[in-house]
Amino acid sequence: MRTRRNFFLLAPLVIGFAALCWIGRASSALDAEAGGNSAIAAMAQEAAAAAVACVDRPKGVHPPPKRLAPIPRSRRHKDDRGKEGKEDAQETEQPVASRLGFTAVCPQGKVPAIKARLTKTGKGNPLFAADPGAEYRRLEGRARGEFFLKHLRSFEEVYKRPHKEGENPPPPPPAPPCDGVAWYGSCYYYGSAAFSTAADGGGMTNSIEKPAYIDTGGEGHSLDEIAIQGGPSNGNIIEMGWFVDSEMEGNTNPHIFVYHWINGAETCYDACGWQQWSNTYHPGMDLGSAVGKKVYIGYVFYQGNWWGWFDDQWMGYFPGSEWNGQYTKTSLIQWFGEIASANGIPPRTQMGNGQLPATTNAASMTTLCDVDAKAWICWYRDQQSVSRTVANYYDISRVAFGATKYGGPGQ
Repeated sequence: MRTRRNFFLLAPLVIGFAALCWIGRASSALDAEAGGNSAIAAMAQEAAAAAVACVDRPKGVHPPPKRLAPIPRSRRHKDDRGKEGKEDAQETEQPVASRLGFTAVCPQGKVPAIKARLTKTGKGNPLFAADPGAEYRRLEGRARGEFFLKHLRSFEEVYKRPHKEGENPPPPPPAPPCDGVAWYGSCYYYGSAAFSTAADGGGMTNSIEKPAYIDTGGEGHSLDEIAIQGGPSNGNIIEMGWFVDSEMEGNTNPHIFVYHWINGAETCYDACGWQQWSNTYHPGMDLGSAVGKKVYIGYVFYQGNWWGWFDDQWMGYFPGSEWNGQYTKTSLIQWFGEIASANGIPPRTQMGNGQLPATTNAASMTTLCDVDAKAWICWYRDQQSVSRTVANYYDISRVAFGATKYGGPGQ
C-alpha cells in the first residue's frame, strides 16, 4: 500500500522532470537551427563579399547632405478649391532602420566594382506599344532610339483611356505567341501604378520576393521596380528594383538592378554610367536572404546628379551628364511588376510572389511617392492610376493610401 502511495507521489515529479528535459532539448534544437540559419546567412554574405572587387569611391562628388533619403509622408486629396491638403500625421510612414541584415563588402573609402550584365531579353516599360515583328531589334543607334520614342504610349493612353473590346490585349502575332505586349522578341506583362507630376524624384517601399521563372528554352525575367521618367515622350528614364533572371544571374534569387534610358536609347543593366557609392548595397547584389522583407528605395535629383537610395544608404548615382544636363525633373513616375516571358500562353512565370492582389499575402508596393527635394519629403498620395496587361494572369489593386498589392501566377 505504501509502495503504491509512493508511486503516485513520485510519478508527477518524474513526468514533470521529463517534460522539462524535453522542452530544454527542443529549445536547444531551435536555438541550434536559428544559429545554423544565421551561420548560413553569414557564410553567404562572406562568399558574396569575396566575389566582389573593391575600387576607390568616386572623387569630387558628395551625396545629399541628409543621412536618410527623403522621408515618405502622406498628402491628402485636394480640397474644394483645388489646393493640396496638408500632410496627415496619422498617415505618415517613417522609414525604419535597416532590417535586411547585410554588412559592408568593401572597406571604408572603397566600393564594389560594377560590371555590365548582358541579357538576351530587353528591358520593358508599361508605356511600350507592341512590336510583334521585333523591328526594334533590327535597328541600331539613333534609329533605335527614335523608334522607341515613337512606340511610347502616353500616360493617358495606358492609364486613363477606357479600352474598347478587342483593343487590349492586341491580337497575338504568329510566332512567338503572345497575348501580352510583344516587344524585343519576348512577351511582356505588367501590373503597374503611375502618377503624372513634376517632381525631383520618387520612391516606394516594396516587398522583396522570389518569383518562380519557368525556363522553357527562352530567357525571360520577373522584376519589381520604380521608374522615374521625363523629357520628350517621357523617354528619359532611370530605374531601380529587384530582378529575377536565372540565365543572367546564375540562380533564382532576386538581385538589385538599376537601368537608364537616354532620349529613348537603351543602355545596359547596372553599369553604363552608374557611379557606385555604397560599400554595402550595389547593383547585381544577391537579395536571397532578404526575401519576405521590405525596403525603401528611390531617386532624388541633387546637385546635377540622380542619386539612388536603397534601404538606409545612398547606393550611387547616374550623372546628369548622361543627359547633357537636360534631364532634371520627372514628369511621370511608374511603380510596377514586369514579366518577360518566352514560355507561351498562358505564361508560367510568377509576378511578385505568385499571388493575385486579392490574397492577404500578395506582394506589395507602398508609400508610392514623389520627391520635393527642398522640403526633403517624398509625398505619397491616393491618386495613382493603375493598369494591368492581362488581369487573369497578373493584377494590381490599390489597397490603402498610396499603397498597392500586385502579382499573380501567370497560368
